[in-house]
Amino acid sequence: MKKILLFMMLVASSASAEIYTSSAHKVSLLELYTSEGCNSCPPAENWLSRVYRQGYRDGAVVPLAFHVTYWDYLGWKDKFSSKAYDQRQRKMVSQQGGRTVYTPQFFLNARTVRSVSTLKSSLDRLSMQRAAVKIWSDVASSPYDVVVEVRLERVDKHIDDILHVIVVPYENNIASSIKAGENEGRDTTHQYVARDMQSSLMSLKGSKKRQFYLKKKLKQQWDGVVVMVENNNRVVQVLNIPLKEPQ
Repeated sequence: MKKILLFMMLVASSASAEIYTSSAHKVSLLELYTSEGCNSCPPAENWLSRVYRQGYRDGAVVPLAFHVTYWDYLGWKDKFSSKAYDQRQRKMVSQQGGRTVYTPQFFLNARTVRSVSTLKSSLDRLSMQRAAVKIWSDVASSPYDVVVEVRLERVDKHIDDILHVIVVPYENNIASSIKAGENEGRDTTHQYVARDMQSSLMSLKGSKKRQFYLKKKLKQQWDGVVVMVENNNRVVQVLNIPLKEPQ
């Protein structure tokens, strides 16, 4: 009840409350699993930061960088990392019959990317496909909180009735000075950094909605929120919602 009241209050008071809908064609999710404690990760992060300047269309793919915790033992604790991101990476690897996680590791729609050299052709092909589901989202934000209300609409009759919805706020242009570990002495700027991750199962039957309450930590300036929908452990549609600070 408190979250519902908060959403109503934010909608009433915030100029940033808007309604967003996903594209009629399939939008893909490109995930990078990375760590400040891994000296192989900066080139991968740099590549991800330039994804839209390399011929990839923002209407075809949405990038996210998930920082993992399992390199923290090397002497530098990655302040952007979360065990929830570790678990998601391990789950996706396991679902493909694998056992080993590593960084940097890319996933496209929850499937491992073996080579980025073939990524563009894959995205061009996928973006020509009709989306299996449509995402409707109301977003209300304040300097401290973001409430994302999600509704799904079936497009493809073959998808399941129950889908997995994941909501991830992200932040760009985060400067960081690494003082220890494999990247000791390196100053870097991170892009598309996942700042939280919440998920829920949602039904396509009826017109049910689900609210996701996201609370910002001190000094975080989120640039957007990604809503992704999974069916049978594959990402079937993505909505990238830009966030603007209330005036």
